[in-house]
Amino acid sequence: MEKESLFFTNHFSISLKHHLVLYYIFLIIAPFLLVILLSVSIMYRYTCRIYGDYLVTNLKSTQEQLNTAYNQYRDLSMTLYHNNTVDILAKKRITDEDWEQIRLEMSNICNANSKMASMQIDVQGTMVHAGTSNVSIVDYVNSHREEIVAEKGRVIWLPQSTYSPYPFGTYKYVIARSLNSKGKENIGIMYMTVDKSIFDDAFGAITMDGAVTYILHPSGTVLYSSDSSRLNQDFHIEGMAFTEKTGYFTKKIQGENCLVAYAKSYKTEWIQLVIVPVNTFFSNFQPVRVSIFILACIYVVLIFLMIVLMNRHIIRPILSLTRAMDRFAEGELQISEAETYKTREINSLFIHFNSMTKKVHELIMDNRRVEREKNNFEMQVLISQMNPHFIYNSLNTVKWLAVINKQSTIQNVTDSLIYILMQITNKKDSLHRIADEKKLLEHYVVIQKTRFMNFDMHYNVEPDTENLLIRKFLLQSIVENAIIHGFSRGKVNGGRIELKSYRKEGRLHVDISDNGKGFDISEWEQREEAADMQHTNVGIKNIRQIIKLEYGEPFGLFMESEPGKGTCAHFILPVMEMGAAADDTDDNN
Repeated sequence: MEKESLFFTNHFSISLKHHLVLYYIFLIIAPFLLVILLSVSIMYRYTCRIYGDYLVTNLKSTQEQLNTAYNQYRDLSMTLYHNNTVDILAKKRITDEDWEQIRLEMSNICNANSKMASMQIDVQGTMVHAGTSNVSIVDYVNSHREEIVAEKGRVIWLPQSTYSPYPFGTYKYVIARSLNSKGKENIGIMYMTVDKSIFDDAFGAITMDGAVTYILHPSGTVLYSSDSSRLNQDFHIEGMAFTEKTGYFTKKIQGENCLVAYAKSYKTEWIQLVIVPVNTFFSNFQPVRVSIFILACIYVVLIFLMIVLMNRHIIRPILSLTRAMDRFAEGELQISEAETYKTREINSLFIHFNSMTKKVHELIMDNRRVEREKNNFEMQVLISQMNPHFIYNSLNTVKWLAVINKQSTIQNVTDSLIYILMQITNKKDSLHRIADEKKLLEHYVVIQKTRFMNFDMHYNVEPDTENLLIRKFLLQSIVENAIIHGFSRGKVNGGRIELKSYRKEGRLHVDISDNGKGFDISEWEQREEAADMQHTNVGIKNIRQIIKLEYGEPFGLFMESEPGKGTCAHFILPVMEMGAAADDTDDNN
């Protein structure tokens, strides 16, 4: 469970560099962009509110002007009652002089108002007019006669407001009322046409770029618009009913976000409307927008520069130190890093790391030196317990007795034993050449073949390896294991042991293989140390430990074996030449 947890921790871990980038994104850049967006949103709402209030105020002023115009034309139409024109029209028989007087009064009314284009009276099947006349207006008014009469003498603006474009001049609007006698009976229809300029003047205070003004009839018909192409068309804004007297809102119209301000006339129920694209507001804020953009760019550049500097002076040194620590953990004990960083704390870390690796290396070297001295001391104590010269003299006596008695086997065994003991008691050095190790094995095999006689030893030592140095008796234990365990102490016949040495990739390789009974590697690896110190498991593990202490990674002893298929012991050792053994050994330590 612990290994699984460690795996997931390493799998999902994030580097310091990525941590810092994420912190900058989420704690600096993202809040900055959010502040910019909020500021723009607040400015957008504030601007819409300011302009909305401004437009509503102007629409109220426009409404007052139009109400004033409405009252003015209402009062003008009442002039017909005040100058007795209605009384004349109420006669059963109207003379030519009466008609002339009526025309004169109508002309005076038209001349008194520069915005009035014409005035007509339709009474008793006779049409009297003053100013510009148009046949289409007569037909138009007749189509609304019932509507006009139903108002019982009140002035109304006809819903279809405009008529008479070019060549008759600008657009005109129609005001009509029913003329009633003193008995409240309808005696005729009076209507006036007024110029579009009265609305242009009323909306004159609204001079915003892109603004389009409207006057809508309650039915939705466009009575007036600064965009003449919209006149007399139906106009509706989806989802808005204009229930309030005044107000404003933002709405997307024809794909463009617009500010819509409106005001309803309390006299005519007309809706005065102004539509302004929101983008036109912000055109006045262009310098502010440019300034914000420049500041944002500078801010982003400074953040990027900060990330680059942090990467150079903090992240990169820490990553370098991390890689050095990994290499140190893998066994590269003499590693050191340059102490050239400007950041005092980072430089201090490198100084302490270099000091630590140096001290650890020195401690390991001291420990190995103490271990070697201890081993040498123990060996010397063992050897000192027996006088070597006494042993040599005794064995020489046995040898010459064998010569005298013509016992060549005893002679050979004795010679081999003397050679081996001489090598054991040689205190000068623990290393000798591969050729010397081969000779030592040859003598050892002579003794063992005398005992068991069931195997042969073969040597394949490449010439370029003969003078390379190797630890004394390093290979003897492997050959002994092959004889004792691989060939079951003489019980297995036809045994073959081969020694092979060669160079590869700058290292010394030594293989000792046999065709013995083999063993299970996995079972052997798990076997506990036995009381018998000559047991195979103990001997091989001791050799591994010696190589590890002497040379370190990646050198060692590697075993290959299968039951019934023999065994191969593969040594990987450093290449040590004669005369440089001490230096090479220290370097590998």
